[in-house]
Amino acid sequence: MTEPSENKVLWFNFLKAFTRALVQINLYKPDHPQVKQALEEGQALLGQISDTLNGEDFSLTMDNDKLLVNGVQLLTADKLPNSLKNLFARFRIQTISFSRGVTGEDLLALCQVQAFKGEAKEFLKERGIDRVKLNEAIYTKVGGAQPEGGGGTGTGQGAGAGSGGAGSGAEGPGAEGAGPGGGQAGGTAAADERMAEKIAEQGLETALSTVVARVTSDPAEQQRVIELLSAKIKQEIEASVNKALEGIRLEKKKVENDMVRTESVMTSMAEGVVVVDKDGKILMMNPQAEAISGKPLAELSGKRIVDLSQIENQVVSLAKEIRPENKADISPEIQKSGPAELADTVKKATAIIQNEEGKIVGSVSVPTDAVKLKQVEQLQQDFIATMTHELRSPLTSIKAALEILNREAAKEDSSHGILNTAIRNTERLNSIITDILDFSKLQSGKLVFHQENAAAEEIAAEAVESMKAWANSKGVILSVRSAQGVPHVYADKRRTVQVLINLISNSIKFTPQGGTIEVSTDAGQDSLDGFTFFSVKDSGCGIKKEDQAKVFEKFVQVASGEKVGGTGLGLAITKAMVVMQSGRITIESEPGRGATFRVAMPVYKGQGEQPVFEQAAEVKQEEKPWWRKLLGL
Repeated sequence: MTEPSENKVLWFNFLKAFTRALVQINLYKPDHPQVKQALEEGQALLGQISDTLNGEDFSLTMDNDKLLVNGVQLLTADKLPNSLKNLFARFRIQTISFSRGVTGEDLLALCQVQAFKGEAKEFLKERGIDRVKLNEAIYTKVGGAQPEGGGGTGTGQGAGAGSGGAGSGAEGPGAEGAGPGGGQAGGTAAADERMAEKIAEQGLETALSTVVARVTSDPAEQQRVIELLSAKIKQEIEASVNKALEGIRLEKKKVENDMVRTESVMTSMAEGVVVVDKDGKILMMNPQAEAISGKPLAELSGKRIVDLSQIENQVVSLAKEIRPENKADISPEIQKSGPAELADTVKKATAIIQNEEGKIVGSVSVPTDAVKLKQVEQLQQDFIATMTHELRSPLTSIKAALEILNREAAKEDSSHGILNTAIRNTERLNSIITDILDFSKLQSGKLVFHQENAAAEEIAAEAVESMKAWANSKGVILSVRSAQGVPHVYADKRRTVQVLINLISNSIKFTPQGGTIEVSTDAGQDSLDGFTFFSVKDSGCGIKKEDQAKVFEKFVQVASGEKVGGTGLGLAITKAMVVMQSGRITIESEPGRGATFRVAMPVYKGQGEQPVFEQAAEVKQEEKPWWRKLLGL
């Protein structure tokens, strides 16, 4: 057995580790190193505590304003961290008991209870936690109801009627004294009840006089007792009010300190000050803020602060709710405006420092330069464009040479297979280069579409013909089917062929040898009669329902089968090309049953053939082009 003082050191250390875990689980994921360290430390300390208790349970009890550990007072409530007090108060927990063998997973579940909206016991039960037990505080209202038959109020007539009854009005032999003391007890209870009703209707001073009058009949003594009782009541009320106010004062001071710290941190990050009204309109600006905006107060006064973001090198973040009144809860939502790339750069350049309770106490920043950012972006775009063009030229020559050698080689020659493999790899490299180049054009807004009257069946046939050699080399059957009378489409024929090639290429990657891929065209029905549909259906591994929304994201490859190579840009570019021609693309799939991509392109109805981007001046004026949003740029 350890000494009591050593026990308390262990208890204190466990409380510190447990409180740290409670706070950090709200800030980080369960597998974060700091969370894991706190849980491991708590588990180790519980093991040591269990050894000192010879295997008995270790319990934390909140009794009014005191924290008891195994029945021994350890701390008062005002010295406990808010996170621990909130855990007890929110779920009405009176005692938390830890049995021998508590693990870090058990402690993690107890910490995660904070975010649970139901009963804490149910949360632990669902997770099979039986080494941590919670006892809730139960409050009962003690009533003054007297059990039925409890004598004193009943009336009895005749000898011995109703044992224990008052016997009022009783006549006849044996009535007198029936039920010893019954009449006296009944009368006293009735009088007490009338007295209670009378006092309930009176003020405090009158009620005191009524009560004291029953104690003594001497007026002087009555006055003296009333004064003593009044002073005592006043003293008790003042003590209770002061005790309640002390907690409120502490909470108020804590909130004020948090605000001071946060404001100090934020003001230290900037010299400029802008004052706005409840609608976000500018009222005042100091010279530093005018310098940042590049315009004087006289020009900006009365304009909304978010309008400043129209200047290319500025980012504005404004609370959605900025009225001074605090009668209702304030929304945590933020209005943001300005170039998305710059906003993301500024955000990534600043880190917030928090204390163990999650309060902001500081920040760390690195300088950002909008001009340098644009220069880097331009260098990146120029490099990608140059690199892809430089790679494509020699790759085309290599592929042509390999195809000539392949045609001249005998089929039974072992070099025939090697050449086929080399050709497939050149096609794969060419596909990757094309994806990167198209992505670069989309990112820079230079991808132009020339929509015209085009036959859907010709587009489908051309795409299939381009991919047939690759499909045959993988042992996949690729076919095309066109329905009769399919309307022509209003589309950029070359880009639409590329859309289908990307979809067929994706199907070939995920379709095993001996599988099938069918490309078909058909006319839209009913509400979709303004579209012509291209379908690419394969018998590959398929895609899970929850993953289907991800397939069109950039740098993402999702499939139920084996992982394959590629940039992860093909389907993202494909969707962008479809949508930029006023089309739409969908997917239907189940794991193990293949996938069907459906592309809807607008029917040709005599539309003009002007390039999309030459006539869409409004698009360039948008805060962020829709195709950038589509690709997450």
